[in-house]
Amino acid sequence: MTSVVCVIDAGTTGVRCGLVDEQGRVRAQATRDLTIEHPAPGHAEQSLDELWQVAGETLRELSTLAISRRWRIEAATIAAQRASIAALDRRGRPLTPLLLWMDQRGGDAVRAFESRVPPAEYAAVTGIPLSPMPGLASLLWLRDRHPGVFAAACRFVGVQEWLVANLTGGPPLVDESCASWVGLFDLAGRRWSEPLLAEVGLTTDRLPEIALATGRAGAVTDTAATVTGLPTGTPVYLGGGDQQCSSAGGGGIQPGAATINLGTSATFVFPVADAGRLMTGFVRAAHVAEGLTSVEGTIPACGSVFRWLRSLLRYPGGDEGYRVMMAEAEPAPPDGGGILFVPTMAGLGTPRWIPGTGTMEDLDFTHGAPALVGGAMVGIALQAREVLEALPSALRAARPLTAIGGGARSPLLCQVLADVTGVAVNVLEGDPQTAPLRGAAMCAWVGAGRHSSLHDALSDLPVARTHTPDRSYAAGYAAAYERYLTQTGFGLPQKTALNEE
Repeated sequence: MTSVVCVIDAGTTGVRCGLVDEQGRVRAQATRDLTIEHPAPGHAEQSLDELWQVAGETLRELSTLAISRRWRIEAATIAAQRASIAALDRRGRPLTPLLLWMDQRGGDAVRAFESRVPPAEYAAVTGIPLSPMPGLASLLWLRDRHPGVFAAACRFVGVQEWLVANLTGGPPLVDESCASWVGLFDLAGRRWSEPLLAEVGLTTDRLPEIALATGRAGAVTDTAATVTGLPTGTPVYLGGGDQQCSSAGGGGIQPGAATINLGTSATFVFPVADAGRLMTGFVRAAHVAEGLTSVEGTIPACGSVFRWLRSLLRYPGGDEGYRVMMAEAEPAPPDGGGILFVPTMAGLGTPRWIPGTGTMEDLDFTHGAPALVGGAMVGIALQAREVLEALPSALRAARPLTAIGGGARSPLLCQVLADVTGVAVNVLEGDPQTAPLRGAAMCAWVGAGRHSSLHDALSDLPVARTHTPDRSYAAGYAAAYERYLTQTGFGLPQKTALNEE
């Protein structure tokens, strides 16, 4: 009988569940959309009850499939969106919606917090830059604007903790990778920071207990079995944050095994052996692999750019539209003669983290849809080059990057990424979009004793193709990179605190 782990990949826009075997193969998956509410400008929230309902429906579909194929579901686990937070009452019921990571209402509260906790000191402890993104911002907003709700909250939880509590009936638990993005985690000590909690007005008993991603959280209750179709008593393992699980699922479970997740945004994860020192513009968070830290760099708009172009240029909808669009794309030749499209409509991320708008140079009547799509590929790759060049030399990818996420399905995008950055790009066998399912599932398989560690489970994943940089393009793309830096207001590359050893 085939044995599988059932993974709940709870993202921002939807829930995807997968059945993953002991070798990391995704045998089946199902998806459902989630609603994002925007009750006011800058607000973004979700219903925790809807999240559980949608997760239950998706799990039931896969549970029914597993029964029909005589597969045994050995365990359940979670890959969760990070930095979103909600308040629960003493019965474990929501007092607030889930305030999403993209919610901006805590901006003023964060700026006031800076007067008491200097940003550099805060980032040195947590690894997270002070901004409206971590859960801290929503906690401060609730404390300042809704003190009654803040005082009445028995616990503050994120997506992982909510799903664990509903599956097991036990108290909310959080793994280290998701705890990092609450913004109150002592990265070096791997525990809640008592001094930061005191600044917010919290105590550890009002936050979830922290455990390892491979840790067992409990077992599926009769009530949860009715909702999900999972057998009562199925062990539940924590899993982790979606980006760390994606990194693990792409083989990023040892120092130097870097991944780039070409999703709605593009996220680099560079695993390191210790918390390291502060690197301006990069996030440091606990990895799902025990003892590792993920150094993360972000390009805010990647897949969202191609989704916009698919609609703007009237390509077919769905995956077929992406396939046609990417196949027809014509990147600008690196020796000039093409447009420079810098798709920074969502701002510039690592290492600058500043607002921005998209720009285009040298557009003329000869440029059609393929040139615009190809220009977007080059523009995203130029941003990736900036992320890589901002790293200290010890962390720069000495081996190929592994590309995961929907964008990794495009051989052309991966080749452009290799040519522009000068770093080889690997793509693993199978669907690269299933990396978070594989990474989370292996946390459960390790917890169940089927593998000794994530390194044992994921260190030898088969590569489907390797994109080697075409060195004849190096000079042309170096010139394009200088144009990119000038266009985005940074000037020529220079040594700063971003990349000093």
